[in-house]
Amino acid sequence: MTTGREYDPFSYEIDEDPYPTYRWMRDEAPVYYNERLDFYALTRFADNLAAFIDAETYSSFHSTSLEFMDGPKPDSGLMIWMDPPEHNRYRALVSKAFTPRQIGKIEQSVRAVAVAHLDALVGRERFDIVRDFTARLPMDVISSLLGIPQSDRRWLQERSNAMMHREPGNPMPTREAIDAQGEVHDFIHAQMNERRSHPRDDLMTRLVEVEITEDDGTRVNLRDHDVKMFIVLLATAGNETVTKLLAAMYLDLWRFPDERVRLLAEPALIANAVEEGLRFETPSQYQGRVTTRSVELHGKAIPAGARVLLINAAANRDERKFPDPDRFDVGREIDLHLALGYGRHVCLGAYLARMESRIGIEELLKRFPDYRIPDDGIERMHSSNVRGLSGLVMETG
Repeated sequence: MTTGREYDPFSYEIDEDPYPTYRWMRDEAPVYYNERLDFYALTRFADNLAAFIDAETYSSFHSTSLEFMDGPKPDSGLMIWMDPPEHNRYRALVSKAFTPRQIGKIEQSVRAVAVAHLDALVGRERFDIVRDFTARLPMDVISSLLGIPQSDRRWLQERSNAMMHREPGNPMPTREAIDAQGEVHDFIHAQMNERRSHPRDDLMTRLVEVEITEDDGTRVNLRDHDVKMFIVLLATAGNETVTKLLAAMYLDLWRFPDERVRLLAEPALIANAVEEGLRFETPSQYQGRVTTRSVELHGKAIPAGARVLLINAAANRDERKFPDPDRFDVGREIDLHLALGYGRHVCLGAYLARMESRIGIEELLKRFPDYRIPDDGIERMHSSNVRGLSGLVMETG
């Protein structure tokens, strides 16, 4: 048993500021074990990187969120919960739509979406930048790729947030979260059926129509369940990174005004600032794995079949990798961070997330270089592995 403070990923108190606990874990318990919740956790950069690379030992097949890691998930339909060969097959089917070249083709349209939302805020002295922009930009972009009607996008965003919400002391989905999940699944299923009768030039149509080759050489379509779950993943988790990252960066640029001044003077630094934002305020705090064999690390034994949290948010603040890691520095030299995973399960939409975030910073600072965040303007959302804001008020007058 690990002595000292407890790390509970479901704790609202820790969620407010997990970084002191992460530092204690890195220094005093690099192989942390929570006996009450029965999981191990790795917090140092080198250990997390090695585990991400060694996907044979650290399996994703039992889910990646602690509350669901109670057994194998062979029929989840979620690519992030798959091991090879299924993972390789599904990733190959969709990865071509998310290459830098393909995403680069939509940069102008992404910027147009950002401009439209932000221009609508010009002249207002107070607004919620999450509700009015950061939650809308990525949902509009991924919805456009999928072909989801504009009239349904705000509803889908709200239902997606409800799916992820957790109450204090209860790691399992709330009744509202379960209901929201059912509603989203029904909506996506209806959209898929509509594509079969009326195909369009969108990603959802291609997923519905795509064929895969089975081991015996036969060609079959993806199962409805698998298509639906991949679309749900894109429409929910696919927009969380940008929604949470942009809000966190706007808050940090308020809290570190000298860094905001640097970006205003040197807009070319914004792309690097996005990398620093990902490192400093990692939206997806951990990735769950289950060991397929016993592992010894730092003199501690992790048995086969153990639940292990790879806390990439802690790794991204590891002073063994990043000097002065608790300082937000838009000019920091970063050769590698783990905010978007690494190895087999590196984020499929990483390039898109980076582009959306860069545009979101560029266009906001053009319009609101001197915004303020009031003390009562910060509202945090709570889930087990995503950390971020559900509301952030800006004052510009």
